[in-house]
Amino acid sequence: MNPMTTMFEPVPSQRQSEEVIEVPALSAVERYKEIIAIATDAAARQRKLDEVRCAELARRIAATQHEIAEVRDRERVVRMGAALHWEAAVEQLWNERWLQMVTFPQPDESVPPRPQGEYNHAMDVAYQALEDSLAKRTLLRRKQKD
Repeated sequence: MNPMTTMFEPVPSQRQSEEVIEVPALSAVERYKEIIAIATDAAARQRKLDEVRCAELARRIAATQHEIAEVRDRERVVRMGAALHWEAAVEQLWNERWLQMVTFPQPDESVPPRPQGEYNHAMDVAYQALEDSLAKRTLLRRKQKD
């Protein structure tokens, strides 16, 4: 005998009495019908939950698509504004022979993300500074003959 197993007491039996509990006998067909009813009910409940979830997801998809459309519109407006500022700057600097004109620059993707309004404001301020500096220069220059 193993000395380790003798240290433990035997597990007491689960039943305290010899009474037998009567379970109504179900035929296999009745038990099958009972199981199928449970499964059908569970499937119906799951279907209702899926319908609610699908409706919620459809609503979220529609809202997301609307947001994407708004973002695309804002992007288009910002790109057009930047292109207009660029064209106006090139036009104003056209007579500056010392300045080499380049094509419209590509967006700088390394810039940290901020609200678009800050970038729009910075673009407007930079363009205004260009206009102001060109206006000051023309006041000090002699008039050129055409």
